[in-house]
Parts: sequence; C-alpha cells; structure tokens
Amino acid sequence: MKKLSRERTGEAIILSESIVWGLFPILVILSSQGLAPITALAWTTGISILFFAIVIILRKSWKPIWSPDILFKLSMIALITGIILYVLYYIGLQHTTAGNAAIIGTSEILFSYLFFNVWKKEYMSATYITGATLMFLGVVVVLSPNFHGLQIGDLLIVLAMMVAPLGNHFQKGLRADISSEQILLFRTIIATPVLFVLAWVLGESVSIPSMNLWWAILINGFIMFGLTKILWIESIYRLGVTKAISLSSVSPIFTLVFAYIIFKDQPTLIQIIAVPLSILGIYLLTRPVKKTT
Repeated sequence: MKKLSRERTGEAIILSESIVWGLFPILVILSSQGLAPITALAWTTGISILFFAIVIILRKSWKPIWSPDILFKLSMIALITGIILYVLYYIGLQHTTAGNAAIIGTSEILFSYLFFNVWKKEYMSATYITGATLMFLGVVVVLSPNFHGLQIGDLLIVLAMMVAPLGNHFQKGLRADISSEQILLFRTIIATPVLFVLAWVLGESVSIPSMNLWWAILINGFIMFGLTKILWIESIYRLGVTKAISLSSVSPIFTLVFAYIIFKDQPTLIQIIAVPLSILGIYLLTRPVKKTT
C-alpha cells in the first residue's frame, strides 16, 4: 500500500501540473510579442530564481551540494534542460505554429519510452503502454486541425524533445539527494547568465521588458518555470518518467480550453470527439497493476 500511495501522489501531482502547463504556449506567445525569443526566455528563467529562493527559505530545504557527483548532475541539468531544451523550443515557436508545437511536443513520449524503457530497462506494464498510446493518439487528433504543414521550427522542437529524456534522467536521480527547489534554483542560476549572453551573441536586443509584458513574464517565471517545475520533478521522482510524460500530455487539451476562453478559438467537432481517447488513456495509466517478473 505504501508504494501505491506514493504512485497515486505522483499521479495527482502530474495531472495538477498538466492543467497549469496548458497555459504555457499561450503565455510564451504573449510574453514574446515585444521581446526576442531568447531574451524573453532569459528574463523568465531569471525571474524564477526568486521563486525557488523563497520556497527554499519557507521550507528550510537547503542541503549541501558541494560533492562532485551533485555538481556534475546540476551542471548537466542546467545545460540540457535549462538551456538547450528551452532555447530550441523558444526559437522553434518563432518559426512554427502553437498547434504544430503542441503536436510535435507529444513525441517526448516516444523518446522517453526509448530512453527509459528500452535502453534503461525501466519497467512499464502493457496496460500503461496502451494508456500512453491512447494519450498520444488523443492529443494528436485533438490538435490535428491546428497543424499547418512541416516548418523549420518543427525540427527544432523535435530536437528539444529528443534531449528532454536525458535531462529528466539527471533530475530524477538527483532528487534523491536534494530537494526539487534546490535543483531548480541552481539550474536557473547557471542557465540565466548563459541565456542572456546567448541572446546578445545572436544579435538580439537584450532590453528590459516594457511594463505591459511584465505580467506575462512574472506568471511564466513564478508559475510555469517555478511551481510547475517543482511539481514535475516531484512527479517523476514517484513515477516512471514515461508514465509521467504520458499523463502530462493531456495539457494540450487544457491549452484548447484556455485558448477558447482567452482568444475565443472554437474547438472543432473532431477535437471534441477525440477527448475521450485521452480520458481512457488517463484511466489506464492510473490503474493499479502488478509488476510481473
């Protein structure tokens, strides 16, 4: 029962994170309207430093990090997840549509399965594999009306999804040694100056955002790059990464809901009909199963 409780907690955490993360593509578009992509990413990442510092102080969760193993893992997490993944994603969004990005983002399920379950031999039951497949199909069908042919940005987002499992591998392993907020604090401290320098090297105007953009940057920094990242690490610490990503793939459905509320985008009949596929996928992924040997 203790193991089941741990897994149920992870499922609740990742589903909560998915609802909030559904706002991410919308906020990226809104916060990037007056800023170059890497500059917007750098400011958002920098703002999240304050969030993680506050959480560490309130939770008193500071632990020593000066062992070579921890420092190596922190450096890899900052490089892979804090810099490479989001640089590819942000630049990719400038050269494709939000619909394309959301559909291609589901390929992380495949890359995670290949990395964790095929290469690393992490166990995943046939029931969970079926659920993950249904989640993938549901999201693709739901978002397919928003797909507008392959573009150069799509390739960048595919590359981002390919490196994501390696970053999650280091984050999952390091969570046993230090807290989620401590991992993320040092990830952002390392990544932020690199992102500002990269923005300057790429010829972007590294300027202070105007007042009308700060609300989106603050929400992105505190909620999207802050709270949801803590929830993500806590979930993969309790669940298999492939299962967590499969469950989190429901977030594009919430993106459609938020897009309807904010932009008045009407969902199509196909999108509405396809939602039950994802619901069935969630059901299969959250069913208790016995591990066979």
